[in-house]
Amino acid sequence: MRLLFLAFLISFSTNAFGEMSNNRLRVLLNICDAAQKSADLGTVRNIASQIQSVNPPENTQLADRFNKCLQIAFGETKKKPDVNELVKTIEKTFSKLEEDCRVLLRTAPEIAIVHPICKPVITSP
Repeated sequence: MRLLFLAFLISFSTNAFGEMSNNRLRVLLNICDAAQKSADLGTVRNIASQIQSVNPPENTQLADRFNKCLQIAFGETKKKPDVNELVKTIEKTFSKLEEDCRVLLRTAPEIAIVHPICKPVITSP
């Protein structure tokens, strides 16, 4: 009960327009750790909902506690793909597709022109 009261007290003191301070994050993670030890899943979820929109801390120990709190509250979380790597993969795939469609155009133009994937690739300027 004390943990829940402390969690609500901390949640009311948030700065809506600023980044969460390291001290506040440490306190929330301490509460989450204590709630995990006492099997208080409601408090763990409450704390996790408060920290889920925050970037993980750079400190590896804090980051591990941060991730553990989120994992216990919401289950296994999927890691977001790196946007830059995703764009590179798409560009590489498109280049290969374009190359293959051009080969198809030289080999069997009647098929390449009507193929639903190659047609827009070949006819685009």
